[in-house]
Amino acid sequence: MSRIFAALKIAAESRLKNGLLGGKTLGVMELPDRRESPRAELNIDLTVYGRTATDSTFYEQGKAVRGNTSGGLLLLEIPVFEGQDLLLINNQLSKEQICRVMEFRALDAQTTEVSVVFPEPNPDFWNSCVHDERP
Repeated sequence: MSRIFAALKIAAESRLKNGLLGGKTLGVMELPDRRESPRAELNIDLTVYGRTATDSTFYEQGKAVRGNTSGGLLLLEIPVFEGQDLLLINNQLSKEQICRVMEFRALDAQTTEVSVVFPEPNPDFWNSCVHDERP
């Protein structure tokens, strides 16, 4: 578990080093309306690690339903908040990726649809089905 939280700490330190908000979460970030690459439909089991607003640790088995090189759309049951850092583990490929929650919405009483963004594009995290189509 310490490796996971070390990765989250490194992400927070990187934000601070790059002049971003010094708190535990990021502020509102202005993004263009268009995605950098199209999202692909996915059905990938994930293990999601993070910290709650009260700084308690959690992990959950979630699912990625859409993704591109810059992030994805997840289905989770645990509550999250905008700006929260999460560590995703692609259970099929055993690959890890830090991400940040951009937005979320409740689908029902138990399930939340969570949009996440990666700090840098990672075309290999979701699998070979997601590629950046830019020249």
